[in-house]
Amino acid sequence: MGVDKSDVLKKMREAEAIYVLMSDCTRMPFVVCDPETYDDQVLIFFSEEEAMKGGQEFLKEGNPLKIFNIENKYMLPFYSSLFPAGVNGMWVGKDTEEEIKLQLTELVRRPEQKPGEEPIENPSFQITAMYFMQEKEMKITEDMKDLQEELMAHYQDATFITAVTEEKKMPVLNKNDGQVLLPVFTDVQEFLKFQNNHSDTRYSMGVLEAVKVPEAMGDEMTGVVVNPFGVDLQLNIARPQNQN
Repeated sequence: MGVDKSDVLKKMREAEAIYVLMSDCTRMPFVVCDPETYDDQVLIFFSEEEAMKGGQEFLKEGNPLKIFNIENKYMLPFYSSLFPAGVNGMWVGKDTEEEIKLQLTELVRRPEQKPGEEPIENPSFQITAMYFMQEKEMKITEDMKDLQEELMAHYQDATFITAVTEEKKMPVLNKNDGQVLLPVFTDVQEFLKFQNNHSDTRYSMGVLEAVKVPEAMGDEMTGVVVNPFGVDLQLNIARPQNQN
C-alpha cells in the first residue's frame, strides 16, 4: 500500500518537530539532486532516530552531516527559506515506511510579488554553491570543474545585497589565511545572519550587481566572500587596473 501524500503533508504542517539533515560544509540543509527528476531536494524526517538512519548512506560517502531539530513554530519559516536557496523538492522519511518525495510548492506557496517589488534572491547561484561546497569537502575532483564553471556563470548573472554602514562604507572580513574579503549576500536571510553576528554595528542593505563588484572593492581587498555565515564561498575577484 502506497504512502498517502495528504497524510504526510498534514504531518509536515502539524508535527511537533521535524528533523533535517544539515551540511557542515555549508551550514545549510544538505541537498541532493534526484537522478530522475533533477529536483534539488532536502531530507526531512519525523524523528531523530529516522534521520540518523536515513543519513548513514551520505555519511559513508564522506559527507559531514548534522541533524537539526526544527520545532513546529519555526517550520513554516524553514520551509519558506528553501525558496531563495534554490530548493524545489523534499525527500521525506528516507528509508522509512513514510518515504515519499514531494515538491516544495505542494506544502507552501510564496505570496505573489508586484512587478518591481521582487526581493533580491539568487536561487540558481545559491543551490550551485551548496553543491560545490559539498563536493569540495569530499574532494571529488571529477565533477568539480563542471560545477565551478556553472557556479561562475550564475555568479556573473547575480545581483547581491551588501552591508552598508551609516558612513556609507562596506565592511571587510579578514580571513585567517590573510585574505581581505568583501562580504556579499544572495538574499535578505543571509544578510540578516551577518547583521545578527555583528550586532555592535547597524548595517543597511545595498544592492550590487556582480559585474560591478570589482569596482566596489577597496585597495586592500583580494576578493569576495558570499554568505559568510552560510556557504562561506570565497572567490578571488580581480580589481580593475588603473589606466594611465
